[in-house]
Amino acid sequence: MALAGLPGSSSRAQVLWDSDRGIVPAEQGWDYLALGGPAATGPADGAFELDTTATAAIQAGMFRLAPAPLDRGAGFAVELEFALLAESHSRTERAGFSLIVLDQEARGIELAFQPDAVFAQTAEPLFTRGEEAAWPGGTERRRVTLTMRGERYRLHVDGVPILEGPVRAYWAFAGLFDVYETPNFLFLGDDTTSASARVRLWTVRLAGPPRPALVRGGDGGVELRWEATPGMWYGVERSRDLRTWERVATVEAGGEVATWPLPATGSPRFFRVTVP
Repeated sequence: MALAGLPGSSSRAQVLWDSDRGIVPAEQGWDYLALGGPAATGPADGAFELDTTATAAIQAGMFRLAPAPLDRGAGFAVELEFALLAESHSRTERAGFSLIVLDQEARGIELAFQPDAVFAQTAEPLFTRGEEAAWPGGTERRRVTLTMRGERYRLHVDGVPILEGPVRAYWAFAGLFDVYETPNFLFLGDDTTSASARVRLWTVRLAGPPRPALVRGGDGGVELRWEATPGMWYGVERSRDLRTWERVATVEAGGEVATWPLPATGSPRFFRVTVP
């Protein structure tokens, strides 16, 4: 048994937004912008609420640069807890709530959330409906994790993978509020005049690739152990050749250290831990 080396930062997530702090976005490193009219914002049920349902003309959201370069080669994850309470749209390829994550090369993905679906925005042609999946969240609070590694992204909801596809470059866009050539860029909100939404946001966290170690467990067996973020999901993957990987477990960290017992096997295997 061996570990696959993964360069990069600690897997312990950096908190980028925490509604428990009870302060406005600007006091947590985020900028806020509203176009086409004022959006309703403020605390609600322990969360930060953004409501653009007064009129579809309103575009509003939070944005910032990541505190460290977003390196797809090493892999990283952006995790948020939110509830999509209401959403309406006049065009099927638009949604009232979107997540934009661009890496250090200004390549990444824009995901759009509707009451029954989540889908990727394409780059060629620009901003049409790409790969999609049923949205399992309803109006309940959900933990959504977007991971990027190499040329692919993957979306998990409460630890379950529901959508994946290629990262994209939206550099052809040249309209108002053109952010798509901005490296390490993050956006949450309503970026279209064709839809509106009411969303509650609890947390946003950023994590780099985990760095597991092989240690002897209390029962005498061998286990993987890594620095973790409490409540965050991690994936354990296995390979024979370091090229093809198989997911063998999904682990929710109960504390600042997570573990997973390695199965007894006589065959050589490589293991790695991913987020999630």
